[in-house]
Amino acid sequence: MKSKMLPAMLVGVLCPGIGSAFADSHGMTSMQLAEEKKCTACHAIKESEAMAIAPSFRSIAQRYSMDESDRLVQVVLTGGEGHWGKAEMPDMGVRMDVSQGEAEKLVKWILEMEE
Repeated sequence: MKSKMLPAMLVGVLCPGIGSAFADSHGMTSMQLAEEKKCTACHAIKESEAMAIAPSFRSIAQRYSMDESDRLVQVVLTGGEGHWGKAEMPDMGVRMDVSQGEAEKLVKWILEMEE
């Protein structure tokens, strides 16, 4: 058991920031949050996995900059249409509720995705 934990501990010591971009104080990664909030029911990670319902997270990251994160947080919180062609983001109540903090975390994660 100890031998399996040693590599993980070494990664944590040698690369201290590696998990911080993805894990919050409760240990949930942004991907887990996206899955829990059912974002992945309409959005895929990569364009090649994209569903017809909504743009992929990477497509969003390529289209928007971090300067537009406040606007995207509002889209996550309020839904609406006209953000991406004719696709409409359902309002809260139709989809799972997302808090302000969760929306900020998800948007930051999406906008930091690499190609």
